[in-house]
Amino acid sequence: MKSLSKALFGLVLSAVVSSVASAKDGSIKNQIEAGFNLEAVAAQKILKKYAFVGEDRVDYYADIYDGSKFLLIPNPEMYKFRLKTTKGKAVLQANTKISILPSVCPEGWTFKVKEKAVGELKLNNRDHENFARAVVEQLDALNGTDLPKAVHDVQKLHRHIVGLKLPLLDKLLSVPASTHWYFTASHLTKKIKWTVLQDMGWGNIEVSITQGEDFVGSTFIQKKYEIEFQLEDEMSQDDFAQSICAFMKEQDLQPEDLQPGRNKPQLETLNRLSRINSLLGF
Repeated sequence: MKSLSKALFGLVLSAVVSSVASAKDGSIKNQIEAGFNLEAVAAQKILKKYAFVGEDRVDYYADIYDGSKFLLIPNPEMYKFRLKTTKGKAVLQANTKISILPSVCPEGWTFKVKEKAVGELKLNNRDHENFARAVVEQLDALNGTDLPKAVHDVQKLHRHIVGLKLPLLDKLLSVPASTHWYFTASHLTKKIKWTVLQDMGWGNIEVSITQGEDFVGSTFIQKKYEIEFQLEDEMSQDDFAQSICAFMKEQDLQPEDLQPGRNKPQLETLNRLSRINSLLGF
């Protein structure tokens, strides 16, 4: 197998991982993962082969807006801010990159093993509902006729986010080069995530298939599928990569099954934000 550089072969990775550093108002953990976008037919084919367990989830995303573009997604440093919600649980997350290591399977499938730091802050039901509602209402207001309300919603959410006691948020707040910017809602994704543990000969990895539906406020953008892998047992990076390649080979997938084209819901949000640029002082 063509894999990562030999100097890295001995690196031991663990998923959801090695150390969890506690913080007063939250925690920071490391996660190591890799994945592919999938066509719907390929996702359904894999789901039928294993005893996956599904869970509903909604992720609400916010990003830093500088008057023309978003600064967090996409970014080589893997910055991300979101509220991740499942049944009975809501967690704010701020992500930053630790490392990105490319690999390729003998069949030619290329992927990246990504290690990231994730700062987390749990929310109670009231704060969860208020944040989720603020994201949807702001995105809808940007598409409405009451532009002063849209400005008010953007400014209110900005003040709320920058005041959070969320680990790693300071890393995101240091991204803008200018002093004039806003943290604004960008989109939300309604998900069903199915997971199963698999041992391909090197130890357990968690395999997940996710069906996601992207929205900008109440406006539906697209349905999408992806497969992701996370470390469950401690193993070397090379073994993790080989486990992924072995699993993918078992699925008998064709090149057209992987990495289908996607729309970017953030483009719709940027178009809406441009309507209030002058009111925001840009």
